[in-house]
Amino acid sequence: MRRIIEKYKRLIELAKVFLKLGLITFGGPAVHIAMFEDEVVSKRKWMDHQHFLDLVGATNLIPGPNSTEMALHTGYHRAGISGLLIAGFCFTLPAVLITGVFAIIYAQYGNLPNVKPFLDGIKPAVLIIIFNAVYKLGSKAIKGWKLIVIAVAVAVINAFGVNEVFSILT
Repeated sequence: MRRIIEKYKRLIELAKVFLKLGLITFGGPAVHIAMFEDEVVSKRKWMDHQHFLDLVGATNLIPGPNSTEMALHTGYHRAGISGLLIAGFCFTLPAVLITGVFAIIYAQYGNLPNVKPFLDGIKPAVLIIIFNAVYKLGSKAIKGWKLIVIAVAVAVINAFGVNEVFSILT
């Protein structure tokens, strides 16, 4: 009975954490993963930093949305299959609802002249958020000049449109 209660508590905690992350993480996978790291590794200590980085590497090798994959991995790590399902559902639910509302609003008002400057103004702010997240995560993952050289080489290869899996393997 005690084991069931403990698993239930973990699932509730996963639901709360990933609903929150799903609501407040804007800017794409780099930002999401940086916020996951802060929440899962730094604050809650659900896994150590090296395991987290290993999961980030694994998610980059498989197709699909990296942030959702990280939520699924974290949920599974914390509470098995139930955790995987709860974390994935709770992380994606806010995005589904928000996207639905914005789609309806955009379909009705997106072509109005007053709306375009607002949409254009969001882009630079989101770009800064993404750069900040990439810098924070990169500064923790890249230790030493050899890893800097590898990171730059992979970035250059990616800039030419080479598949991520191939660029990592080269």
